[in-house]
Amino acid sequence: MHLQWRFKEGRSKIVQGGLHAYMGAGKDPRSSGRTVLEEAKRALELADRELEEFCRERDALRLRDACEKGWLAVLLATDALLAELGLGKPESYAERRVLLRELERKVPRTEKLGLRDRLGARGYYLHILGYHEGSLREDEVAEELSKARKYVEDVKRLLEEE
Repeated sequence: MHLQWRFKEGRSKIVQGGLHAYMGAGKDPRSSGRTVLEEAKRALELADRELEEFCRERDALRLRDACEKGWLAVLLATDALLAELGLGKPESYAERRVLLRELERKVPRTEKLGLRDRLGARGYYLHILGYHEGSLREDEVAEELSKARKYVEDVKRLLEEE
């Protein structure tokens, strides 16, 4: 599968692959015209549903899926922020952190929000502990999804200010 992303500054890029290709700037052709930030919100809605399903079914895979969708929301919001503010779409988690640090230097109010630290925390809790290890309890998943939601809201607010 090949997707072409168009960035704010007019350049474009061809990417291959599944989930990682999905996390780009602009609109995803598979998202019914939703922006990447709207997709982040949608991922959180789906994460909430997975958590609700876990409460009914007690299927541990539902908790893992909720965590991964919450992590996806954070990644999508981060990529949308970086692309909209002219830093482009990162190629890796490491580059995402570097670009967030660069953004903190250029836009001081982003440093006050601690987005880089929060990205790392959500990555550890949601992606590593929640999804890969499956070691988060129901209440911990709910708390982490709440923090992911706050992250997406903060990104949305930053983009509205620009």
